[in-house]
Amino acid sequence: MVSYDCLTYAADDGVARIALDRPDALNALNPQLLDELEAAIDRAGEADDVRIVVLRGNGRAFSAGYDIGDAETERSTDDRILEQRTHLEAIFSSRLPVIAAVDGPALAGGCNLAICCDLTFASARSEFGYPDMHFGEPPPKFVLPFVTNSLKDARELLYSGKTIDAETAAAMGLVNRVVPEGELDATVESEVDDIKKTPSTAVAITKAMLNDVQETQGFSRYGRLDEFVGTLTMESSPPERFREIRDEAGLQEALEWMHETDKP
Repeated sequence: MVSYDCLTYAADDGVARIALDRPDALNALNPQLLDELEAAIDRAGEADDVRIVVLRGNGRAFSAGYDIGDAETERSTDDRILEQRTHLEAIFSSRLPVIAAVDGPALAGGCNLAICCDLTFASARSEFGYPDMHFGEPPPKFVLPFVTNSLKDARELLYSGKTIDAETAAAMGLVNRVVPEGELDATVESEVDDIKKTPSTAVAITKAMLNDVQETQGFSRYGRLDEFVGTLTMESSPPERFREIRDEAGLQEALEWMHETDKP
């Protein structure tokens, strides 16, 4: 039996349910969680009796993004360049539709994860955005421009690093639907029931065709380049200063500097 430390996995009635399970860290995406997530997506895709994946986060957040805390794994720039993250590609290339059920913050890498899914539903208390822009890190995978209604929306979010509420995210095209708190599960289950009425082969073919539309726009190509650029950007002055403050005064001090200090 497969076991996981950073997520839970259950499959029943044609649905694989994956939940990010680092609630004390707001489901921050550390290397182990990312490895387990990719393996779980692949596991669902290889199962003959699974038709749909539902992805959520346990606790108060969907995911606060990549783990930038004191326990962040130190890797050389060379290692970071050679070891690109592939969890988003696993979702994109899976034959199965993946539904993100977002209840709470989905920020930075967590925002990318939520909007990379085929469908994204959010509770009214959810938030989206790229606050990591405040210490100079563009998203290492450019998903946002491929889902927003306008590049102006992408520019607004990325230039400012602001966090937006779920209704604003829906208006920008990041979210399919926003529902009141307490209604997210029922909404997702209703969508699952509707998808089951369509033959699995038709869904798989349609997903592949829609993916091809994104590919013609450069989705994978930009994704690879963005990972390289993101890695190199993390060696610039603002991220270095963030890490210095974090290591000397703690993560909270570093976050205050990150969000409250004007930067050249």
